[in-house]
Amino acid sequence: MPAIMPTAVKFAFAFAVFAVLVALPFTCGKSTLHVERDDNLPARVPYVFPAPGTDKVADMIRSRRTNGTLLDLDGVLLNDQNLASTWSDLAGMIRDQNAIPANMRELFILRTGVLNDAAYVWLQHESVARSVGFTTAQLREIRFRPAFAHQALPSTPLNSSQNAAMLLADFMTKNVNVPQPVFDGLKKFLNNQQMVDAVATVGVYNLVSRFVEALNVDDKMDVPVPVPQ
Repeated sequence: MPAIMPTAVKFAFAFAVFAVLVALPFTCGKSTLHVERDDNLPARVPYVFPAPGTDKVADMIRSRRTNGTLLDLDGVLLNDQNLASTWSDLAGMIRDQNAIPANMRELFILRTGVLNDAAYVWLQHESVARSVGFTTAQLREIRFRPAFAHQALPSTPLNSSQNAAMLLADFMTKNVNVPQPVFDGLKKFLNNQQMVDAVATVGVYNLVSRFVEALNVDDKMDVPVPVPQ
């Protein structure tokens, strides 16, 4: 009997490991062992999700995505390999090599999404904003403050630099022309490189929000921007 026990234990352990592996998520055409960030609803063009290791551009995009998971946005972009590659380089710079503080970057992204009614952008970035320190009260301010509201509000959960950033995003997105006092209001907190990156961030995410809306990525075109809870 004692000689049989080690084999039985090994068998039981192997079975347990097999059961865990079977239970792990798997989706055809996307990477395994990932966390979904989309609802996998259709867009106005088909998604292109090459299998891992079969497409250099798709694999390059995977390398900068959480757990190597392609988003529905990526699946739309991969209809045009040149666009997908160039887009990924620019988006990677904005997301990962930006000179402005991470919380200001996410404020620009969320505010631009709100002003363009791009629920997809908000859904992708609310959790990122929380991870860099935004509270629910601050997210609600970004979500609900009327465009062009003066930064000297009687009560706001945002600080002075964040209020100045909100105003820049509002004018760039809704008015295009940015008045000198609005530009100077943010310049008090940023150096020249950071100002260029700030403007680039708002500009790029105006592109992103308009792109995902026009192509109805993840069927979010008519979905209201969520209310932070």
